[in-house]
Amino acid sequence: MSERHPSARCRAQLLEMSRYLDGELGPARRRAVEAHIASCSCCGSMAARLQKVVAVCRAEGGRRPPRAVRARAASRIRELLARDWQP
Repeated sequence: MSERHPSARCRAQLLEMSRYLDGELGPARRRAVEAHIASCSCCGSMAARLQKVVAVCRAEGGRRPPRAVRARAASRIRELLARDWQP
């Protein structure tokens, strides 16, 4: 993945990253994501950063953000993935 233009494969991995980190992927998809993360330094770095964020959030407790906050976050993520990568 280049930092400015992620490949189609990288985009697909980013969309699945949350499910991967939450352990929600089946064995075959999990292995595919892990293989990509291992071979792509950008996606590997992203996964490591997201794992830290998830760990901090889990340490804060089981409370979920309000529905409106989750909806805005999901919308923003979709927006960022739909346009060129802008670090």
